[in-house]
Amino acid sequence: MMALALLLLAPQEVRVLTGPAGQYELIEAAVEPGVKAANPFDPKEARVEGELRLPSGRVLRVPGFWYQGYQRSIANPEAAGTARVERLAAEGEAGWRVRFSSPEAGRHRLSVSWTMGGVSGRAKPLEVTVTPGRGAGFVRVSPRNRRFLEHESGKPFFAIGENLCMYEKREGTYYYERLLEKLAANGGNYVRLWQEYYVPQDASIVAKPGDGSFAGFPLETHATGLGRYDLESAWRLDEVERECRRRGVYFQLAFEMTVWWQTRMKHRWPRNPYNAANGGPCRTPQEYFTSEAARELVKRRLRYSVARWGWSTQLAAWELWNEVDNNEGFDVAANEAWHREMGGYLKAIDPWRHLVTTSWRDGRMFALPQIDVVQGHSYWESRFDAAQYTMQDTDHLMRRFGKPFFFGEQGVEDPAEVARLDPEGHHLHDALWASALSGAAGTGLYWWWHNYVEPLDLYRQFKPLAEFLKGEDLAARSWSEARISRPNLPVSVQVYGLVAEDRALLWIHDPLAFRMVGGKAERGPEQGEASVNVVGLGDGEYEVEWWDTARGGVARRDAGRVRASNHFGYGLELKPPRFWRDIAVRVSRKARAAQ
Repeated sequence: MMALALLLLAPQEVRVLTGPAGQYELIEAAVEPGVKAANPFDPKEARVEGELRLPSGRVLRVPGFWYQGYQRSIANPEAAGTARVERLAAEGEAGWRVRFSSPEAGRHRLSVSWTMGGVSGRAKPLEVTVTPGRGAGFVRVSPRNRRFLEHESGKPFFAIGENLCMYEKREGTYYYERLLEKLAANGGNYVRLWQEYYVPQDASIVAKPGDGSFAGFPLETHATGLGRYDLESAWRLDEVERECRRRGVYFQLAFEMTVWWQTRMKHRWPRNPYNAANGGPCRTPQEYFTSEAARELVKRRLRYSVARWGWSTQLAAWELWNEVDNNEGFDVAANEAWHREMGGYLKAIDPWRHLVTTSWRDGRMFALPQIDVVQGHSYWESRFDAAQYTMQDTDHLMRRFGKPFFFGEQGVEDPAEVARLDPEGHHLHDALWASALSGAAGTGLYWWWHNYVEPLDLYRQFKPLAEFLKGEDLAARSWSEARISRPNLPVSVQVYGLVAEDRALLWIHDPLAFRMVGGKAERGPEQGEASVNVVGLGDGEYEVEWWDTARGGVARRDAGRVRASNHFGYGLELKPPRFWRDIAVRVSRKARAAQ
C-alpha cells in the first residue's frame, strides 16, 4: 500500500528552467510534487532535496526552496534616484525550486526527492549537460598563503568595495542597479549586504521591506512572523545577485543585526518576532543564543539561504552576525557556542563551501575553526588620521588570528561633518589605501555609502587603488609590514605597505596635508624633497614605479639598489616625485642577467 502511495504522490514533473549552462552557471529546476504544504518554509513539514551527480562522481546535495516570481517596474517613472518607487507584481504560481552550479563540464545527473506530510517521493533522474566555461570558481582561502583569498582556479582575489547593506526608501533593486554600476566602473568588486532592515519608529506601521525605511533582504520579519519568509524580499536578492554577476562584483551576506535585540530600541525588540511577548521563544534577547527553538529557526533560515543563493560564485561569504558583541548582556561563552554550532551547520549543508565570517570584536569567536575570515569594524573621529587609525585598529583587532581579514565596516563617526568639510573624499581615500596595504585580504568596506560616497560621487577614489593592485598575486609571496631604517624626511611622512624578498607595495602618506582641526579643514603644503629608507628587500637592482593615487597611473620610474648592510639608513632609499598628501610605489627586483 505504501508503494502505491509513493507512486501516486511522486512528483508529477521536474522541469529544468535554465538553458545550456556552463561551469559555475545556474542550473535551476522547478519541482511540482502535486501536494501543497501548509508551511513550505518548515522542513519538518515540507522538504525537497536536490542531488546533482557530477561527471567525476562527486555529488552535490542542496535543499529545495519555496519560490514566487515577480516582475518589477517603476511606479513613478517621472521620478529619479531614491524618489523612485519599485513595484513588484507576482508572476506565475509559487512553487518549489532547486538550484545548482557545477565546477565540472560534461553530463550530470539531476535527482529530486521530497517528503510532505510524512509521505515521500522521488522524481525520475534527468540528464543535464554542462559546457566548459571560463569562470574562476568560488572564493577560497588561499592554500599558498592563508592570509589571502583566491578563486578555486588559483586566480587571485582581493576585495575592493564598500557596504551596500540596504536600499534607501522604496527604490528597491533599482537602487543597487545604479550604485553597482558606478562602483564596478571604478574598479570596485565587493559589497556587503544585509538580510535585515531598519524599521520606522512609528509602532503603528507594520514593519516590512519597502515601507520607506532602510531595507536589506530579510526573510523572517515583523510582518511574516516566525518561520515564514518574505518572498518579495528574497526575489529582490535574486535580482541583486544577477546585477552583481553582470558587473563582476562579489558580495557577502550578513544574517543577523544587533539592534533587533536591544531593549532600549523601543521600536525594535517589542516588534521582534522572537520576543515571547509576540509568541516567540525568547523572554530576553540573550535567550536567542541558548533557546533550542530559536536556534532551530535560525538553522531553517540558513538552510533556505544556502538553497536559494549558495550556487552563486558571486557570493563570497556568509556573515553570521553584524556586531554581535554589541548585544545587551553579551555572553562570550554563549556566543562562542552559538557561532561554533551555526558555522558548523553552514559548512555541513553548503556543498559549495562558501567562506564563513562574522563581526566585530570577540576574539574567541574569531579564533573558531568555523570562522574563515576575521572582520572587525572601525570608526574614528574626524580629527584623527584615518590611515594611522586604520593600521592601529587592524593590529589589535584582526592581525593575530592568522586568517584573512578586512574591515567589514569602516568610516568616520560624523559623516555629515566629513561630507561638509571633505567633499573630495580624502577620508575614504586614506582608509582604502591604508587598509589595502595593511596585509589585509581586502580594503575596509566603507559604511557611509548613502550619505557620503553616493551623494558626493566619490567612486573615483576606488579606481587608482584598483589599478595599482591589478594583477597582483598577494598569496604568491610571504610579506612583512613595511619598516624603515632611519627617520623619514620629513618625519611627519608615514610609510605603509607590504615588503617581500623581491617586491614591495608601499603607500607614502603625509597626515599633515589634509586634516580636520576644531571643526575646520586644514591643508598643508606639497612635499618636494621627501625621502624614506625601506628595509626587508633582498640584495639586488630594483625598478621603482611611482603611482599617482588621485588620478591613477605611473607618475615616474626610477631605479634603486639594495646592498647587504646594517648601518643607519640601510635598505632601499626612495625619493618620491613632488606630491601632495600621498603617493604609492611599486618596487620590483630586476631579473638577474644570465651568466
